[in-house]
Amino acid sequence: MDGADDSQARWVVPAVLIGAVAGLGAAALFGLLHLCTGWLLESVAGYRPYRTTAEGGFLELEASDRPWLVPLVAGGGALAATVFALWLAPEARGHGTDAAIAAAHHDPTGMRGRVTVVKLVASALTLGSGGSGGTEGPAAQISAAFGSVIARRTGMSREQARTALVIGLASGVGAIFRAPFGGALLGAEMLHRRGMDARVLPKALIASVSGWLMFGACFGFTPVLGHHAGQAVGGMGGFALVAVVGVVAGGAGRLYTACFYAVHLRVEARARGLLSRLAAPTVGALLVGGLGLLVPGVLGTGYGLMEAVTQRQVLLDLPLAVVLALPLAKIVGTALTVGSGGSGGIFGPGMVVGAGVGASLWRLAEPLGIAPHSPLVPVAVGMAACLGSVANAPLGVLVMVAEMLGDAALLGPGILAVLCAQAVTGGTTLYRSQLERVGDVPDLVKEPVPVVGVTAQTQRTVVAPVRREPPEADAVADAVADTVPVKSTDPMAH
Repeated sequence: MDGADDSQARWVVPAVLIGAVAGLGAAALFGLLHLCTGWLLESVAGYRPYRTTAEGGFLELEASDRPWLVPLVAGGGALAATVFALWLAPEARGHGTDAAIAAAHHDPTGMRGRVTVVKLVASALTLGSGGSGGTEGPAAQISAAFGSVIARRTGMSREQARTALVIGLASGVGAIFRAPFGGALLGAEMLHRRGMDARVLPKALIASVSGWLMFGACFGFTPVLGHHAGQAVGGMGGFALVAVVGVVAGGAGRLYTACFYAVHLRVEARARGLLSRLAAPTVGALLVGGLGLLVPGVLGTGYGLMEAVTQRQVLLDLPLAVVLALPLAKIVGTALTVGSGGSGGIFGPGMVVGAGVGASLWRLAEPLGIAPHSPLVPVAVGMAACLGSVANAPLGVLVMVAEMLGDAALLGPGILAVLCAQAVTGGTTLYRSQLERVGDVPDLVKEPVPVVGVTAQTQRTVVAPVRREPPEADAVADAVADTVPVKSTDPMAH
């Protein structure tokens, strides 16, 4: 691709192929996670978490009749996943999205094809056994790795490889959440703390729709949390509640980010040997298993909990103390699971935390007569405000939440909530590999390391060579990459 190599027409075939492969990867992750959850958490531990509409129909939580097994299953799953990842691809540990962002900035052709398989299996084991995390991080790293392999195998320039990796990330996240437009917007927003890279948006949209179609062909096109159109905001009182939810969700986002990095940086500093690297996620999962017995929705992804708290009667039936504990418990559970080195995402749990904030404030406001009849709007705007503000992807997350709930009317109140949240979060960032602005040149020698306050203004920088993995890829990824009719003789330019 030279001259007009970045034109829309020249990217159609590569974008469709990258998106299709990312969609298949997301489908494999979704299916394997469903199997692991059914076998490990439900059959062995006897604990059935909330299930979403997209998982075959909404089901409420069923507590285990052998609760002592739940922490043991969670710890065993985390140990097995960690051993598997350390053996084959240590970079597959952790939350994945930040690794994909770092690769896009520093080494877009350097992601190994084996990461796709290792991340898929490790994440399914961790989350399926009860670890607290999300599916988007694994989906992002898996699909970004496919994009990187395709770029390397077809001789793309550095800038083209970066685009291939980013649209792979976008299509994987869009597919796993059945939100193609939100996924495309995330691809344009998530690499930077400020601004959007509009150049990548058309290609990301093609890839994201392709991934969504491929995923939907396997598991259907029903919105993740079902169709919930037609719920009213509730007049001026409802809009006031939306604003309050935004402010509190922004504060919860800051707390979530600080707690995650408090655990992550401490573990990274101390877990140097093999034994400590195995012990940290195992002990973290044991603790999460115990916490999950006390607070519903902590174990696993928690996506079923998000759908549960959009329903008035389900939310009213939960004890108020439990509802108020939901956001904090999910923060602690995710920090212990993923922050300690377990394989999972931190994007999805951010939405669960926001949903808990919206549900809590609705429960407090409902007896006062100032809340809407349905908790849907406060819960939905809490999801968008909490995650969108700290992921620095407000538009992408907001559109994604609307797609997940099948209601575009949520965009209006969602904008208000996100703006209120951003006034609270300031420069807080959930992804430390993001550059400040579009057009900033990544430093190939130095990497930013956030202080546990985690704001863009309070970061320190340490000198650390960027890790470059061997360029080999697994046979499946290479075979797929060889089918791309895109060749370039351009040198790798920064």
